[in-house]
Amino acid sequence: MRISGSGHISSEEIRVSGSGHLPGGIRVGRVRSSGSVTIGGDIEAEEMHFSGSASIMGNVRAASLTASGSFSADGGATGGSMRFSGSSKIGDGVQLEDSLIAYGSLTVRGDVEAQNLVELDGSFDIDGKLATRTFKAELSRSRSHIKNGIQADHVDVRKGRGTDAVLFGLPIFGRGSREGYLVTTDIVAREEVYLENVRCDSVTGGDVTIGEGCEVRGRVRYSGTVEVNPTAKVQGHPEKVASREG
Repeated sequence: MRISGSGHISSEEIRVSGSGHLPGGIRVGRVRSSGSVTIGGDIEAEEMHFSGSASIMGNVRAASLTASGSFSADGGATGGSMRFSGSSKIGDGVQLEDSLIAYGSLTVRGDVEAQNLVELDGSFDIDGKLATRTFKAELSRSRSHIKNGIQADHVDVRKGRGTDAVLFGLPIFGRGSREGYLVTTDIVAREEVYLENVRCDSVTGGDVTIGEGCEVRGRVRYSGTVEVNPTAKVQGHPEKVASREG
C-alpha cells in the first residue's frame, strides 16, 4: 500500500486523504477516500465513499456506495445502492438490490439491473438492457443510449431543462438550448410510460404518453390510455392490448 497524505488502515476501515494506491482483494467494513485513490483489483465493503478520483482495477461490491468526481471500475458493480455524481464508468454490468442514481455522465458496459429504482440525470451510455421497477431520466444536451431496451413498471424520460448559456450575466441564445435525446430499442412497462425526446423501436405499457420530440419506429401498444403529441412520429396507430397482469 502507498499513501501520500494521511490515511488509516484497519480491518474495519480504510481512510485515504490525498493520494493512495491499494492492492486488490480487499474486504473491509468501510472505505473513505478524498483525493485520488487506485485499487489494484476487486474490493468489497459495506460502505464506500469516494470524493475526487477513484479507479478500481476489478469488481466492486458494496451495500452502499457514493462517489463524486471521477469514478471507474474495470469490472462490474454489485450490491445494494449506488449513487454517482460527475463522471462514472463501469466496465461490466451493474446488479443492485435497491437503486442506482447517477448525475452527470454514466457509462456501463453491460446490463443495468436495480430492483427498485434507476434515476439518471445527464448523459448515459448503457451497453445492454436496463431493468428496474421505476426508471426516471432527465436528458442532458447530448445523445444517451440504452442498447437493449428498457423493462420496468414505471418509465419517465424527460428532456433537459434547456436553459440558455450565460456570459457576463446575459443569455447567449441558442448556445445552451440544444436538447438531448435517448436512443434505445424496445420500451416495455407494466404501468405508466411517459416519454420526451426518445427514439425507439416500440413502446408497450399501461397508460402511455408519447411526448414531444419522440420517434417510435414500430408499434405503440397500451392497455389503459394513450396520448401522442402532434409533433411525435409514430409508425401506425396505437394498438389497444390486454392488460399485463402478474
